[in-house]
Amino acid sequence: MRAFLSHPIFLPLAISTLVMSSPSSAAPLGPHSGDYLVQIRNDLSGGGATILEVHCKSKGGGDLGSHWISSGERFTVRFHNDRCVSTEYWCKLSWDEHSKSKSHGGNYRFFNCDESFLQSCGFQECTWKVQDDGIYLHDLHGLQDVKYYNWQT
Repeated sequence: MRAFLSHPIFLPLAISTLVMSSPSSAAPLGPHSGDYLVQIRNDLSGGGATILEVHCKSKGGGDLGSHWISSGERFTVRFHNDRCVSTEYWCKLSWDEHSKSKSHGGNYRFFNCDESFLQSCGFQECTWKVQDDGIYLHDLHGLQDVKYYNWQT
């Protein structure tokens, strides 16, 4: 064994093995890295006549633009997140209640990396339902829709 350790090739081989097995300097994956799906479904009353305007942006400034969603339809965002630490998506929603000549809306956070939030989404799919009385998150952990937000206006 001593002859092997003193062999001239042993030291370079041992050093290259240590270098290859050391942690890389790249950012580590977050505890909840992976592919995510965020859906916002228009479940407003009034049939197809009630249009929901959705305008989403990521915390980092990625603007997804405005979208007009008919009743029963959904707006979907898919993304891959290597480091789920500070990722957030905010959406401005607005709609008109024509029968009462009243507008509703506000800015709401539809995705974040909070452990309890991700658990509600099954660490993968966040499904939101926009209804007349507020915005609901489908909790995959508890298998129910939970009212998450009231309308701001």
